[in-house]
Amino acid sequence: MTAATTTKVPVAGICQPRFAAVRRAFERIVGERTPAGREIGACVSVVLDGATVVDLWGGFRDRARTKPWEPDTITCMMSVAKASASVCAHVLIDRGLLDPEATVAAYWPAFGQAGKERMTVRELLSHRGGVLYADAAPPGSLWQAGVVERALEVQATEWVPGTDAAYHSFTYGPLVEGLVRRVSGRTIGQFFREEIAGHLGLDYQIGLNDEEDSRCAEFEETRGTPSRDGIKENKSSPLHRAWAPLPKSEDFNSRDWRRGEFASANGHGNARAIARLYGCLARGGEIDGVRLLSEATVADVTREHWDGMDRMTNRNFRFGAGFMLSCPPMPMGNQRRNFGHMGLGGAVGFGDPVRRMGFSYCGNRMAPIADEGPFAGPLIAATYEELA
Repeated sequence: MTAATTTKVPVAGICQPRFAAVRRAFERIVGERTPAGREIGACVSVVLDGATVVDLWGGFRDRARTKPWEPDTITCMMSVAKASASVCAHVLIDRGLLDPEATVAAYWPAFGQAGKERMTVRELLSHRGGVLYADAAPPGSLWQAGVVERALEVQATEWVPGTDAAYHSFTYGPLVEGLVRRVSGRTIGQFFREEIAGHLGLDYQIGLNDEEDSRCAEFEETRGTPSRDGIKENKSSPLHRAWAPLPKSEDFNSRDWRRGEFASANGHGNARAIARLYGCLARGGEIDGVRLLSEATVADVTREHWDGMDRMTNRNFRFGAGFMLSCPPMPMGNQRRNFGHMGLGGAVGFGDPVRRMGFSYCGNRMAPIADEGPFAGPLIAATYEELA
């Protein structure tokens, strides 16, 4: 291990004096070269009982490191999108428009075949449905309208739904998308924009418009990142089969990637937005007088639905209905009741219902890690040191 070297990079934003250790940790993260590399640009935010106490950004939004990260810079947060998309379904459940114990086929009739006839909405949302693959979708077909969805309709399950569980790495987003659209009449991107981001004031979207695209940071893909290599190169990995519809040329900066709606991975935003979302959920679904979900729904979807070894990534996970729960790959401050989601390469967002706190971190470089890694981890640790 080589010693870290530090370079002065721009850091701005707000940080209450009580959380000075978080700012110091963030300055090291954007300024030091570590064994996992150096972040290009990044942001971190902490929302405590409805109030933003940390909102920092620093570094650069381009890979050449010539354009400073701005207050309104957004970036791809990868699988953070899965939990964000699940909130759309939870809103429909809360409104009585979607029954978690009903079959998916009751809302999506063509889905009810090949072992999926009795799969419930709850089983789909909690990664227990067993639809890990979309084998009928040709390689590279992700952006061809309807192709992945039709493949999911005919896909056979890997187990009897509800009897096992695994992280639905590729299929989760399209599954939730298909369900939400049939119930609400809107795409997942439209629903999130109108019913969640619009109500809470979040700068996070699944599918960007022109103005949002102009603020988006360049994303740097990194070979050696375990899940990335499984998706693109390691043909023996179940991830390679699952992600076959992704064009292998995708560098996560293309127009399709930014403008399309793929709720497994292409949500774009910043830490300020995701910390506020989880700050709302950690308060039982309300923030600044705006109620997103009932306390009962939040409690239901964030309780443990399964705990076990994930056959997709060979890691031990705990899951609620759409949310990861504190577990070794994503300890979230080692607080067992915490819930959230991580994204490939280092992005993370989570809520702490005991402290009524939302936390998020993201950058525009895919770090070669399979867990919280050397960037989010120290920031989370510094946050909890100040809360002790």
